[in-house]
Amino acid sequence: MSGEQLPSDAGGEPELGDEPRFGDKPDTDDEPDTGDDELVARLRQIAGHLDPVPDLLSQAARSAFGMRELDARLAELVHDSAVDVPATAVRGPGPRLLSFEADDVVVECEVTVRESRRDIIGQLMGGHASEVEARMPAAAVTVPVDDRGFFSIRGLPAGLVQLRCRLAVGATVVTSWATL
Repeated sequence: MSGEQLPSDAGGEPELGDEPRFGDKPDTDDEPDTGDDELVARLRQIAGHLDPVPDLLSQAARSAFGMRELDARLAELVHDSAVDVPATAVRGPGPRLLSFEADDVVVECEVTVRESRRDIIGQLMGGHASEVEARMPAAAVTVPVDDRGFFSIRGLPAGLVQLRCRLAVGATVVTSWATL
């Protein structure tokens, strides 16, 4: 057979690029392989039973998604005295101080613990708003803001909270979620 070439489907050596790659399944039959789907479903069920997502986290995630405002400016938490306090601090426990910033707008909060409830005394600086809304996963509370930017929210339950301010110029500022 000198000079003859075998047809490409004659089975000789595989061509470059014909080798199986990771993830390729052999062509053994036309039925889809449901074994992997069943295994993944079973593993998901086991993980959900052994390490379920906490109810508070699921509720907070649904709430956060439902309360999103695409055009709102996010005021990020830039200071939290519960985290930023030096280890050598001599003062005893006192109010927790939180600072949120979004460009030129600052929201300062002093959080006081009363048993299972939290009080917030705050000030909005760099913008004017007539009210502040405290959002929690299961409820919301709206309070007035005075002409100097001060507001007071009393009796909030412990847990996640986000503050929302609609500024006089029409923009909305929302703080990042914080655990009180």
